[in-house]
Amino acid sequence: MGARPITTHMLEIVTGQSRNAPAERELIRVLQTVPMSGTLYIGYPIIGSTDEPVTIDALLTTNEHGVVIFDYAGDASSPELVSQISDRQNDIHAAIYQKLFSHKPLRSGRTLAIPVQVITLTPIDPPGALPAETIITTAGGLRSVLKALPSISADLFRSVNAAIQRIATIKPANKRMKVSKSGSRGAIMQRIEREIANLDQWQKKAAIESPDGPQRIRGLAGSGKTVVLALKAAYLHARNPQWNIIVTFNTRALYQQFQDLIRRFCFEQLNDEPDWTKLRLLHAWGSGRQPGVYSEIASSNGLVVRDFAYARQMFSYATAFGGVCDELLAGVESRTPTEIFDAVLIDEAQDLPPSFFELIYLSTRDPKRIVWAYDELQNLGAYTMVPPAELFGSKADGSPRVADLQPDATGARRDIILPVCYRNTPWALTVAHSLGFGIYRREGLIQFFDDPNLWFDVGYAVAEGALEPGAEVTLARRPDASPRYFRELLTPDDAVQFHTFNTKQEQVTWVAQQIKHNVTEDELDEKDIVVILADALTAKKEAARLIEALDLQGLSAHLAGVTGSVDQLFEDGSIAITGIFRAKGNEAPMVYIVNADYCASPYIPIKGRNTLFTAITRSRAWARVCGTGSGMASLTAELQAVRDNEYRLRFRVPTTEELGKLRRIHRDMSKAEIEEVERIQTALTAFSNKLKTGEIAKEHLPKELIRDLATLLKSDDEE
Repeated sequence: MGARPITTHMLEIVTGQSRNAPAERELIRVLQTVPMSGTLYIGYPIIGSTDEPVTIDALLTTNEHGVVIFDYAGDASSPELVSQISDRQNDIHAAIYQKLFSHKPLRSGRTLAIPVQVITLTPIDPPGALPAETIITTAGGLRSVLKALPSISADLFRSVNAAIQRIATIKPANKRMKVSKSGSRGAIMQRIEREIANLDQWQKKAAIESPDGPQRIRGLAGSGKTVVLALKAAYLHARNPQWNIIVTFNTRALYQQFQDLIRRFCFEQLNDEPDWTKLRLLHAWGSGRQPGVYSEIASSNGLVVRDFAYARQMFSYATAFGGVCDELLAGVESRTPTEIFDAVLIDEAQDLPPSFFELIYLSTRDPKRIVWAYDELQNLGAYTMVPPAELFGSKADGSPRVADLQPDATGARRDIILPVCYRNTPWALTVAHSLGFGIYRREGLIQFFDDPNLWFDVGYAVAEGALEPGAEVTLARRPDASPRYFRELLTPDDAVQFHTFNTKQEQVTWVAQQIKHNVTEDELDEKDIVVILADALTAKKEAARLIEALDLQGLSAHLAGVTGSVDQLFEDGSIAITGIFRAKGNEAPMVYIVNADYCASPYIPIKGRNTLFTAITRSRAWARVCGTGSGMASLTAELQAVRDNEYRLRFRVPTTEELGKLRRIHRDMSKAEIEEVERIQTALTAFSNKLKTGEIAKEHLPKELIRDLATLLKSDDEE
């Protein structure tokens, strides 16, 4: 479970892109026979320099041998070639020395506290004496060379790993100039942001693994899927500057986030701006002002590009994109598809239709480097993630285009799970999962994982019982699945709160007052706060009400995509208000969820619960869930049950038959179906009232009708 590297003895092997597969295999074979503890990186790192990036063939960090860089050379049979190898080693040594020297724990006065060795591997031993400090050897002589290298202390080893794995520029430093009180929310976020920069080892490994073929990345909200994709895009671009690489997504507000992350990662590896003509950020669909993946595929195949107005009229609002993708797929498959991409990285995959993935597959050159990332519970659209064998369609003979996701020939993993959540507190995550699945819902579960073992993959452990169909079980978050700073700096009762109001106006007035307090007393910035409106259909109306309430508090606010940019969520000096779709992929220290009672609607049980899960998991520290009426009361009762169970999840694991029943009963209704149910409900209410008043006598009703109604309305418990 999780994103584990290949482990042999105590040596971890992280497989990036290799330029010499036979030399790589021979290097791994030899190193696996040497007792050592550490990590071997293949094809990593790439180090920016003043001249041009220095690409490392392999880098080894161990207690026993310190830092060793391996460089592959095809020939060292002449003094001239040996001289070239020596010059290459000097360039590599200077680059890695400079990178490590920037980390204070690795410095001893004005020199590096650890030795750095560069070893060139060649098929044949070089003739004669070598230049000073130059090491050239065959694979057969490598063991003796390593044996002569000095060891390093445990403290220096930890510092080396931190330096190699550190994502120094994952986020711009927030100066938080207004922070003056040690215990304020702003001060707490200052400490969290300082800590999180070092928690990136798993991200680095997931980003470097680069198989030849499709790769799936799954993980919780806040586990870093977007960061991993940005790192991977920058890494692939640095290794292959000639490739046409696409990063795509469903939420336009992710555009700015991806651009900022990729730019920083490219500066770290290339010491330069990425070539945005080769590494491109494209929305899945596109628009009249910006191209998208769909529009590029259609244009490259000489087919008509459809817009949203056409799609909504021909299909429906919910399935508009799926409809045009289905239409385009039929056109592309009727001819020889034009392959225009070398690598495609897809975020928010759960919100995209299957035909989109088939189009990507047909439009990507061999070996089909397609990376897709998703979280099962964040599916807010009309689609569900299907297995890879179905996702990419079938060949002419009916066999799947992608049969499995086993590691490729280099050992690079093609199925990665990210189990650690760095964004959300363990309490917010447990509450979100409880509400998302309906764990403590009075009427029982709403939905469930097809494979119960996914609970282990997303950071839970069995506290009591057994995670088996039909068994009672209690799950709790594993301590190692959340950073320690949450428990050190925050409390569960403050991390997640539910608030019920008598009216919507009372609700927005309270939210505006709380935000005023956050900015003036809690020392949070406006960009630290986001308000999520649960119901997209009433978002404009509710946003206007909230903007007015905030204005009375002397605060500015904007509705993302309407009175604010369509490509970014946050603006300086303004409170971001958004629907759930633009909130996806974004995060904020303080999250207010308004009209959460919408999520308890019996007509949209899956959509409502997934909306609430996604909204709560936008919070990096604090979530405030607000609503009115009986729906909010029922959600609050579920929160209290989580607290009463000490933030553990107790439930009976459904059987296969019960899972099928859950899907039948709790499917979301269409607008027409909801209107029909409401019409029948109105008629039944009138009918019931007439029975109560005697206007209609029970004796006047057919006995068969009475019997059928009694049977249909009988609860499962009564049965």
